Amino acid sequence: MTAWQSIDTLEDLKRKFHTESSCVSFVFHMKWPHGFVCPRCQHTNAYVIQTRRLPLYECRACRHQTSLTAGTVMEGSRTALWKWLTAFWLVSRSDRGINAVYLSSIIGVTYKTAWLMLHKIRAAISMSDVDRPLAGKVQGIVAFHGTSYHSMLELHPRESPLVIATSVTPDDQLDELKMKLVKKAHLSDKYLLRSGCDRFVALHVTATAFEPSIIQQPYRARRDSRLYRTFKRARRWMNDTFHGIGATYLQRYLDEFCFRYNATAQRASAWERLVCICMSFCPASSSPSYALYNSIHCAASPTAA
Repeated sequence: MTAWQSIDTLEDLKRKFHTESSCVSFVFHMKWPHGFVCPRCQHTNAYVIQTRRLPLYECRACRHQTSLTAGTVMEGSRTALWKWLTAFWLVSRSDRGINAVYLSSIIGVTYKTAWLMLHKIRAAISMSDVDRPLAGKVQGIVAFHGTSYHSMLELHPRESPLVIATSVTPDDQLDELKMKLVKKAHLSDKYLLRSGCDRFVALHVTATAFEPSIIQQPYRARRDSRLYRTFKRARRWMNDTFHGIGATYLQRYLDEFCFRYNATAQRASAWERLVCICMSFCPASSSPSYALYNSIHCAASPTAA
């Protein structure tokens, strides 16, 4: 496998994955980096069945059959692998992300297919975020996304309250960022109640972190602070790219923004991280991350706008 950093443009991506066999080889390596492992019995040898569009692997020991895309965001999809890999790369770009209209035009699929692909990717990002709680010194503020209503005290029905928090490095740099919706039951107008702070800490902060500091009144959060400026960046990105997002799906878009922000802050490859996340996506009731994710957020519906 060539270096991740060698893919800087769409042309680079097309050169790397110019055939279906090159995509199959890449996905196989990501799914089984040390060679095939049967998901049922852990045996390491398989027969390869080539009668389908994608290879099917039959374990030599227990005869269990598994597809190349089983246990990934691509499971059950008839969309070509190169189109999925293109979607992964475009979502991972730190400069803009992508909406369904643009993705559908690039990879030649319907808007509905592009929408479903992006929401599967965002679901994987959101689930992976569950396993990355804030640690160390944690600082946060309360902010509001939605209507242009600007009262600092009264909550508008179309405003979505958020806790925006980050872990801070010893040299006072923002490290891991989270933006999480808060249930309105945890607010008194625009004042974040102690129950809201406690709920956020319980779900998103490690038990060993220093006592988190969350500013509960929006008017006390400085508009020139790094956290508030980052929130404005996220809001501007969502408005410019998607032209309005309803409360139903807002959390997934916030998680997508934080995913790219964190990769950049930590000097990691967002493309590499995203591929690994999407290859290990396991939407099963036996997955602890999935159970916790579903307890916090409602599942996305492909019928929504």
